[in-house]
Amino acid sequence: MSLELWNTLATTGTFVVIAATAVAALVQLRHARSSNQIAALNELRNTHETPAFTAATQFILVDLPKAITDSAFRYQIGHRTARTGETQPNISKIELIGNFYEVMGTLVKTGLVERRLVLEIWSELIAITWEKLVPVTAILRRGGGDGVWENFEFLVVLAQDWLAATPHGTYPRGMRRLVVKDEWREADDQYRRRG
Repeated sequence: MSLELWNTLATTGTFVVIAATAVAALVQLRHARSSNQIAALNELRNTHETPAFTAATQFILVDLPKAITDSAFRYQIGHRTARTGETQPNISKIELIGNFYEVMGTLVKTGLVERRLVLEIWSELIAITWEKLVPVTAILRRGGGDGVWENFEFLVVLAQDWLAATPHGTYPRGMRRLVVKDEWREADDQYRRRG
């Protein structure tokens, strides 16, 4: 064998080893990214299921529309130093929820968590929560500008688009559905009409 042939074989062998190493590194990166994404999703889910988060969500969906009509409450939202012991717990609930979705939006925007996974799980609640928090967001943006909860806003736009594109959910087409008998519908309809 000539020296040129040996040189060519050695170069080819080196290339194969480098290519295999690069492929292995890409596979490891993909696995690391998946692990990080799973960890981030679990953290979001765990936070979402805490009693404090549930209470804060309940306040925003049920009690905030009435509370926001109070001018003193609105003033205290926009002025931290004016907050009283009476209003601070409810304002803290607002901040907990708004900041949670702000972080979620950041994770989605930067690609650390896949958009589709977040939207499959939380799109409806994201959109509803934003709608309830719009008056608060407007108050906070008076002093803080459009950057206040901008990643939450980004997430809401994605959620609204997702909901518009999937009005009947994302159940796979052509797959058999189960029969879900609504045995209490008539009684519940009667109750609703009475109330």
